[in-house]
Amino acid sequence: MHCTKLSLIVVALLLAGSAAAVAGGAESPRHLIYLHGRIVQVEQSLRPLHPQYGYYEMEKIFDAFRQRGFVVSGEIRPRSASVSDSADKVVGQVRQLLASGVAADHVMVVGGSMGAAIALVASARLQNPELRFAVLGTCLSATVRRLTAERGEGPSGHILAFREASDELTASCPPWKSDPESSSLIAREIVLETGLRHGFLFSPLAQWVNPVVEWAQGIGEERAAEQPVAADGASGHR
Repeated sequence: MHCTKLSLIVVALLLAGSAAAVAGGAESPRHLIYLHGRIVQVEQSLRPLHPQYGYYEMEKIFDAFRQRGFVVSGEIRPRSASVSDSADKVVGQVRQLLASGVAADHVMVVGGSMGAAIALVASARLQNPELRFAVLGTCLSATVRRLTAERGEGPSGHILAFREASDELTASCPPWKSDPESSSLIAREIVLETGLRHGFLFSPLAQWVNPVVEWAQGIGEERAAEQPVAADGASGHR
């Protein structure tokens, strides 16, 4: 019951943000749905402590995007929630935003680690090429290949992916290569070099927050066909 009430509150806040912008005649706000990593779900805490990566700063991540003008929503998933069930919930949230009049290119879904997996499944189920996604700490090339094999169609939309060069969880990930014949998927991959391993996604580092904000605004898509780029701008996978 608690989770149901929380979900209704999240949806109400999303729709209220859209209505306020329309009523005031202002430019429509961009909506960001944030999907956290597994540790938040396991610990049921907005600030769980990982023995290697430190604190997961979920509220600071929210604040970083709110300060950039986004209407941000995010909640702690129940411990028992699966990737598939969670993706269905995201699909419902996105469809409610679209039905309320929010333009698809003003909807951004950001996921870290397990949240990234959920975001990509939701993308594959929504099949809306105008939606925007950012995924952190996952292997984009392997996930797109697997989802395509399982469903017959892979993720769709504008997807920005981040990997960290020191992250052992994605160390064997093949670099992303765009398919020039695909009209439903525009994707770009950035390989960061923070030295923080998988912990790079635990806090709102400028190295990934700033590119996510630009991606939401349609900036950087012209580089989607390039090889993965490092945070310093040097091209190539390291």
